[in-house]
Amino acid sequence: MTLTGNAQKMNDEQLMIKYQDGDHKAFEVLYLRHESKVYAYLRKRLPDQDSVEEVFQNTFLKVHKSRFHFKPKFLFIQWLYTVARSELLDFCKKKKIIHIEYVDQGKAKEEIDDSLDLDNYKNLSDKEKELLSLKFISDNDYEEISAALNISQSNARKIFSRAIKKIKATLSGDNND
Repeated sequence: MTLTGNAQKMNDEQLMIKYQDGDHKAFEVLYLRHESKVYAYLRKRLPDQDSVEEVFQNTFLKVHKSRFHFKPKFLFIQWLYTVARSELLDFCKKKKIIHIEYVDQGKAKEEIDDSLDLDNYKNLSDKEKELLSLKFISDNDYEEISAALNISQSNARKIFSRAIKKIKATLSGDNND
């Protein structure tokens, strides 16, 4: 089975079915179609180029290895981002890093360490650490966080705000809570 010029006209789900049937050209088309978006997604969430490259490669390797788990009734792009997010989470857990965007918008970007190890912040409670992890590593919204922690969305926002203030205080050298 070989793809022709019609491959560009096929949707992602059709290409994935072809790939599951052994047509590696279909994977090539999917890769070329989505590589820049996945790369940009990871670049926003990881602190350095090497980390981005590692997770990016692991993402497409996992897509290859897990291709038979894909179900055509779902959108390929959602499945792809689920795989990318899973690889990102695995990487962050392994390296014990958390990417916090816009911790302090008043500081220049180069003054903020993009990868913060929450264990270094002794002034954070376990609940605050868990919430920050859900927010930044798992990329959950407040509705998902409140359900996971069994708290209201309003309380989740308050805890998040309090935790960010504590991190800002630590980064600025002002540890007076």
